[in-house]
Formats: sequence, structure tokens, C-alpha cells
Amino acid sequence: MDNKETYLQIFMEKERVAANKEQTIDVLVRIVPPAESAESGERPKLNIGIALDRSGSMDGNKMRQAREAAKYCVDELLPTDAFSAVIFDGNVDVLFTNQPATNKEMLKRGIDRIEARGSTALHQGWVQAGLQVSERLSGGGIDRVLLITDGQANVGETRTDRIVQQAKDLAERGISTSTIGIGQGFNEDLLVPMAEAGQGNAWFVEEPRDMVRIFETELKGLVAQVGNTVTLGVTPSPGVKVEDLLNDFETDASGRYILPNLRAGSPLDVLVRLKIPAGEVGETLLAANFELRYTDQATQKPVTVTAMGEVAYDTAAAVAELRTNDQVLTTVTLLTNARARKEAMEYMDEGEFDDAASILRMVAFATDDAFDVTPSAELEQEIEAVRDLNRLIADRSNDMLTRKRMSYERDLRRKSR
Repeated sequence: MDNKETYLQIFMEKERVAANKEQTIDVLVRIVPPAESAESGERPKLNIGIALDRSGSMDGNKMRQAREAAKYCVDELLPTDAFSAVIFDGNVDVLFTNQPATNKEMLKRGIDRIEARGSTALHQGWVQAGLQVSERLSGGGIDRVLLITDGQANVGETRTDRIVQQAKDLAERGISTSTIGIGQGFNEDLLVPMAEAGQGNAWFVEEPRDMVRIFETELKGLVAQVGNTVTLGVTPSPGVKVEDLLNDFETDASGRYILPNLRAGSPLDVLVRLKIPAGEVGETLLAANFELRYTDQATQKPVTVTAMGEVAYDTAAAVAELRTNDQVLTTVTLLTNARARKEAMEYMDEGEFDDAASILRMVAFATDDAFDVTPSAELEQEIEAVRDLNRLIADRSNDMLTRKRMSYERDLRRKSR
């Protein structure tokens, strides 16, 4: 039966834990949004501002496919939605001021006239797109900038930390940012954290022909959004300590974890590692309280959902006979692998390619072992992805591609995408 409200599921590593010893356990908090975004079938209003790189490196197929993707976006909008477009090279031009998406043919003709030239004023192009979106805030809908680039910011503000902070500031005003990096010349160390701080998505387009598919996925995610400004609070009971959160989500000023926006039909898995005290056989420990907070997309009202993680103690012999929860094992494997990708990237940046390759080989072994215990589609896909990374780093044929894949795969796994 389809759920109508968001709820939390708590999965322990095992049904029980061994008594008489302090230990660390893994707890999977699964956030399950409604199966549908609205009972009426109505989707939220969209206010989309595109910031499109038209620098010289975008010439040819990249620009052709970017234009097609932008026109696809226009076609998918309703007359009640809003659209604006900014184009940038060394200069920034407003192609379309913010306006209702009613005259689609006119919008698409304008997009068709975009040509590549010049350098990359990425920051100012994104800022101008944000200003256009702010001209017509949707008031309960979704206001988003889509930044599309194949290069690195080399005109105006270029400092990553400043741009990322500005993306965060813009998101706090209700305007989110998604980034789309094309090819291999862009800076993933800017675009990925920029999208995360901006409460949007980071996309990697290896081949220009994938542009329309990426736009389709982005727009489907927008119309399925059911919650924003999402946070998770973890309150351990006395004697219990939060040792880790494997997703590596940032925290806000109050210590709550900042989570991605909630999408209908797309659960989000958060893995919390707790250190618990020794207990007696037969005892039950209320280990931690988990509190989800978010703003409902349809009503714009705050929502709070809570659940308690409970631990039962048993003999060591009895616990040894228990099977590890399949979902917990899969999530731990994927999130551990995400961290390993970050470590491998750091070694690559230092020129230590043998160490990076060694980490990826260990990831492959660990994933194979997990698949043997609990075969799943997620782990099968992970095995293939890790195999590709190992091949790329072994032959050193394309280090830029290897690094970008690791960066984006890490981001997707952290967010259950």
C-alpha cells in the first residue's frame, strides 16, 4: 500500500547485540517519502533559470546538445511555470528575462541562436541567473538555477569557497542550484560542493549526447520534490555516543545533519554508527532518537517525524548465529566505498597513483565479499563501476575522467541516488 506521509524505518546491523561488552553498531535510518508528490496529481510550480556556458570550448556538439537540452526544458514547462536564461563567456548576457513559459516557440528560437565564443565568467553568469529567478519567486513552488558548463571559472570571482558559500546563501533564500559539468575540462571540486551547498544536484555529462537525458532526470526530480530544508537530528541516550555518520553530510549550527531534498518514491538511507555501553542478557536499550524535519513542498508547513533505535542484548553465542541485515550491509558497503573514492582522489592529486589504485582494488574485494553475502542490484552496479575505475586507473589512459567519475559516484552514493 502506497504511503501518503513520510516515515522513518530503523534497521539494526543485527536483531540483537552481544551482552556484557561495550561495542559499536551500525544503524540504518531509512527516510521514506510519500509514494506520490501530491494526492491531486498536481506538481509544484517551477521557476527555472538556466545559466549556459557559451565559451569557445563549448563549440560544436557540446553546444548543439546543450541547446537541445535547454529546449527540452522549455517544452516540459507548463504555462504557469517561469523560465529565464543567461548566457556567459567572458561577458554575461540575459537571453530571456524571467517570464511565464507561455511562448515556447519564441524561447526555443532564442536558444537556437546561442553560439560558443570567449572565456568563462562562470560565477557572474550563475549570479545573474539567480537574480533572474529571484524576480518571480514561485511562492511554494521550486525556484532553481541550472548551471551548465564545460570549463573552469577564469573571469571574475574564481575562489571555490566563496562561490560555494554564495550558493548556500542563495539556497537559504529559497533558490537552489544544480550544476551540470560537460566533458573533462570543468572543475568538479567547484561544481559538486556548489550543488550540495545549493540544495540541488550535481551532474556529470561524459558525452554531449547525454545532455537531454540529464535534463529529463533533473526535471523529474524537481516535479517529484515533496520536502525541502531537510535535516536529521540524532539524540543518543545516556551512555551512547554517535561515532560517525557514513554519508558525511554537513551539519547546521545546531548540530543537525543537512540532508538532500526529499523526492516522492525515493527513499534516502542514512547510516549512523553508535557506540553503546555493555548491557545484560535480556535487557533492551533505547539507543538513540532520530528526528527528521523538513518543509512540506505542497503546504510549505514544517513537518517533524521521529523514530527510536532500540537495541536488545543477548549471549555472544546467540548473536553469532544471527545474520547481518542485508540492507545495512549494502548501505555500509556503498558509503564506505564512497569514502574510499575520496581518499583515492586525494592520492591522485598528490601524484600517488599506485596508492590510489591500491585503494580501489581493496574496494573491489570488499564489494565482491558483500555481494557474496547479500546479492543485490545496487551491489552489482557498484561492482561494475569499481571495475571500470580500476581499469581506468591501471592504464592511466585518462586521469581526468577517472577523477571525475570518482567524484560524482561518491556524491550519488552518499545521497542514495
